[in-house]
Amino acid sequence: MLFNSFLALISDKRENFYYLNLDNKLACSSSKTIHSNIPLPDSALWHFRLGHLSFSRMNLLKSNFPFIHVDCKATCDVCHFDKHRKLPFPNSCNKASKPFDLIHFDIWGPISVPSIHNHVYFLTAVDDYSRYTWLTLMKTKSETRQHVINFITLIENHFNCNVKTVRTDNCPEFNISQFYASKGILHQTSCVETP
Repeated sequence: MLFNSFLALISDKRENFYYLNLDNKLACSSSKTIHSNIPLPDSALWHFRLGHLSFSRMNLLKSNFPFIHVDCKATCDVCHFDKHRKLPFPNSCNKASKPFDLIHFDIWGPISVPSIHNHVYFLTAVDDYSRYTWLTLMKTKSETRQHVINFITLIENHFNCNVKTVRTDNCPEFNISQFYASKGILHQTSCVETP
């Protein structure tokens, strides 16, 4: 109701449409303010109106419409939220109770510049309890299974611990169910397209 009365003050209603009356000073001033009556700078006005358009696109518009002001040094604290594709994940309070109870594995790559020995992938192993991270360089993704087996064997021999759970994404290279079953390890996979 308040919104309709505000529109009635700054516009004319014709055939169920509101036509903005730019001669009305209230309309002009309200079009340049945000919710808390803080004046919006002219350089940000069109950036907001056009859905947080990038500054390169804003400069392109400025070349055709000189009345648009662009401040390339300005930072918009809303842009990074507006362009998110997913909602943020809440902080998890789940944590392993002992070292090596839960190990996270992930493959990264291929990287654009290979290492000296032509490694283009790397395998990360993260202990959920300590957050200690191991990194293993790989030339191909097919090396993953052997590196996972070697890592779990290393934990058993050097730390006298048994890995209880391995958590990975749905990458087929981590599907070594016979090995996990022989060691009594529970293999958990994350949802697709989530970190």
